[in-house]
Amino acid sequence: MEWPHDDASQSAENRAGSQNALSSDEQASPIYPSLLIKSLRAKRPHKKSRRGCLNCKARRVKCQETKPACANCSTRDLECIYVERLESRQRKGQNDPQEDLISPALSSRHLSVNRFSGNDLRFFHHYLLIAHPHLPFGSEGTWMTQVPTYAHEYPHLMHAILSLGATHYALISPNGAQYTPMAVTHRGKALQLLNTAMSRGDDCSKADLDSILATCYALVFQAFYMSDGLVDFTVMVRGCAMVTDRIRERFQRSGIFALRSQEEVTAMVGNWLPTELSLNQENLVASIQALDELVPFLQCNMHYKFYHAIRGAYAALQISPQHAFAALTEVYAVWYTMGNHDFMTFIAQGNHVTWGLFLHYITVEVLMHPFLKKACGPRDCVISFDVVRLHQWADTLYRNLPTPIRRLVKRQAEFIALDRDAMRREMDVSDLV
Repeated sequence: MEWPHDDASQSAENRAGSQNALSSDEQASPIYPSLLIKSLRAKRPHKKSRRGCLNCKARRVKCQETKPACANCSTRDLECIYVERLESRQRKGQNDPQEDLISPALSSRHLSVNRFSGNDLRFFHHYLLIAHPHLPFGSEGTWMTQVPTYAHEYPHLMHAILSLGATHYALISPNGAQYTPMAVTHRGKALQLLNTAMSRGDDCSKADLDSILATCYALVFQAFYMSDGLVDFTVMVRGCAMVTDRIRERFQRSGIFALRSQEEVTAMVGNWLPTELSLNQENLVASIQALDELVPFLQCNMHYKFYHAIRGAYAALQISPQHAFAALTEVYAVWYTMGNHDFMTFIAQGNHVTWGLFLHYITVEVLMHPFLKKACGPRDCVISFDVVRLHQWADTLYRNLPTPIRRLVKRQAEFIALDRDAMRREMDVSDLV
């Protein structure tokens, strides 16, 4: 199986321009099929932290070992638990949320129920009841019927489901932070096993590719619930498109999912969306003007494609939600039509122009959220907390941008902050009622 690669016809000028957006130690390297796995965050040599907190150990990142909370946990608003604190809890009779976390043996493709913990069963149950994905459109029921059956045959899918269930459960539980390390652990195992599954190439059967696609979708939704999941979300959206194309190329259709064309999806969702316009036209015009101010900073073909797709989405929002949804799919298309090297350069941490454009993308998503919520509501596929994470992603992006870019996207950051505050007031009122 040959996953998408760099376009050999791309000019050297575009390649050079794209790399100017990176610092010298952030150059991306093309890796396939590890694009979906190891390229999410490049590892750098570091001294191992032997006494790090559980969250950092689960994420396999260096812990600052500061008390009472390390910088990594403080940034992500996680409860920072050290081994000595955990031992103290155990002496007091409190349960360790990770003590019975047992993973399926990697050497076996088939899963045994007794290899999973009570928490894993809780996560799986939560996935079935609430946290299952609703994409691809028209396949919502598959996630509660056929996909769980596949998960018992494919460990990467089972771990993706448990990671999704755990991440969502952590958000709604009073002491949910204790489940976050489990979610991260399951996600890591899902990515590791997914990489192995994809490496089989053309030896993959139809069922194999269906399970890989299900894993990618589950990890898309799981990333959406992560406060630092924007890069992971982008990579996995790209992965869904890549695997979908491979299924169509080899087997024409999926054995469990309804893989509709973009035109079919647009027509389907268009029937669910409201027809009336309820957005402030002046705000949309101002957003387009703010987006245009980034043009002098665009450095490569990927930037221009992303810019034009976002501008098209703003313009479509001036017409109708149906037009806007169609334009939003074009924004996603930019991510998965790039070559591998271009994409990894595009999402590199130091590519500040990309993240300035992403702030506009998040603005479009926030503007579309009320319409999509109305469309999904009657079909019971509303994703809780999605707009909350959009707000968090935007805040993080804005704070990390250099001053010249930050000034150009200040309006977008302020709009998203106002939307966040309005949502909080709405939630406070609903709690009183």
